[in-house]
Amino acid sequence: MAGQTFEGEVVRQIELKIDTRYATILVEPKADEVNDANIPRNLHNAAELFLRVGMVENAERVKETTDALLEMYAIDPDGKTNVRIGNGCVCWNCGHCGLAKDANGEYKNNNMNSKKS
Repeated sequence: MAGQTFEGEVVRQIELKIDTRYATILVEPKADEVNDANIPRNLHNAAELFLRVGMVENAERVKETTDALLEMYAIDPDGKTNVRIGNGCVCWNCGHCGLAKDANGEYKNNNMNSKKS
């Protein structure tokens, strides 16, 4: 196996700078994921996991959506803008991080439509 090349295999080095504050945003596993050692415990771990399994676009989307959240936190409130708060959701299919669509716990984005469990 050593020195063997595989036709069509592409190796690339990826560097994605993840803010250390991602580690403070915890991922709460669903009931059936509690004992799964592979479930990330925070968004920093989630980005690392996506990179480790080759899901680069998902890691980039975690970064994009989490950076937007952190930027929103950094801006002083203007007293006019409404901000929704609540438990967030990570879509393991696409990497999107966001809030539930409604109070019933229904999460929606372009790639996901699921009920909170």
